Amino acid sequence: MKKEMQMLMTKEIEPKRKWLLLFIPICFAMGIVELFRAFDGIDRSWLYVFEWPFFGLFIYYMYWKLGQPQEVWDESDDPKREVD
Repeated sequence: MKKEMQMLMTKEIEPKRKWLLLFIPICFAMGIVELFRAFDGIDRSWLYVFEWPFFGLFIYYMYWKLGQPQEVWDESDDPKREVD
């Protein structure tokens, strides 16, 4: 039952996250654009040369991390706390 519920939840979330993969090539393309701007003499663009690809790698990492199966929390053994 738990695995069926987990697979159902994964299937519902997956299509909503696929559009994030579109931003990975956009981030790398923006890094290349900023590299050309940096070579033209805009000093601030050197920061963006490294920042945009980092954003692309971060998006991929989070897409991968959120796609991993997660354990179902079992709180039945936890003692109940009273609110004062």
